[in-house]
Amino acid sequence: MELYKEIEKNFPRIEKFFPQGAMLEFINTAPYKLKKYNWGLGTMIRLKLLRPKSALYKSFSQEGFTDRDEMTMEIIRNFHEYIFLAS
Repeated sequence: MELYKEIEKNFPRIEKFFPQGAMLEFINTAPYKLKKYNWGLGTMIRLKLLRPKSALYKSFSQEGFTDRDEMTMEIIRNFHEYIFLAS
């Protein structure tokens, strides 16, 4: 899917949103507890990546997403899976 390719393109930028040492805690977070990252990390994603004119935002819109919090959680879940498998 085009949306998930667009999400993946942003993974290097998302990695930079983590303070040093915080990535390990994120990796070890159970998937059902990722909601706690909707603040902090999620705020950075919304401010820096989900701008209304961004390709990422447009991809979400084309897939029927309308809520930026839902978009953010989808990104966080995908990033968590990616980073967990890479570790």
